[in-house]
Amino acid sequence: MNGAGKHRWTVPEDTLLLIRELARLMPDQQIALLLNRAGKPTGRGNGWTKARVCSFRNHHGIAVYRGSEWAERGEITLEAAAQIMDVSVMTALRIVRRGIIKGRQLCRGAPWVIKVEDMAAYREQKPSRRLATSDPTQQRFRFQ
Repeated sequence: MNGAGKHRWTVPEDTLLLIRELARLMPDQQIALLLNRAGKPTGRGNGWTKARVCSFRNHHGIAVYRGSEWAERGEITLEAAAQIMDVSVMTALRIVRRGIIKGRQLCRGAPWVIKVEDMAAYREQKPSRRLATSDPTQQRFRFQ
């Protein structure tokens, strides 16, 4: 028997926490796509839509996404970090995965979040490009 104020159509706690965090990173439509891709159903077992995410947020008192919120928190996306470093997005992802720059991703498919301070620290130390080999006698092959 259900307790007072409870019903059987509830969303798991991990999905609630995920939506709470994702609402700070992306709009409702993208949250719905990500939840569907992750295989997280609604309380009634349906797929997520923009309207269902909006209704869920309102019911649980979760604030709506604002585009300027990233800048206010001092965070940038992986794509913006790649532009700042003047490398490809895949190279920036490798740098983050190796721990050279700290970044976080809530779940697979969610955007990578990188602090601006971490980017500034990386730019100050600016790692030098390493040679492909450690052998100093190896000569370079030059194309004409």
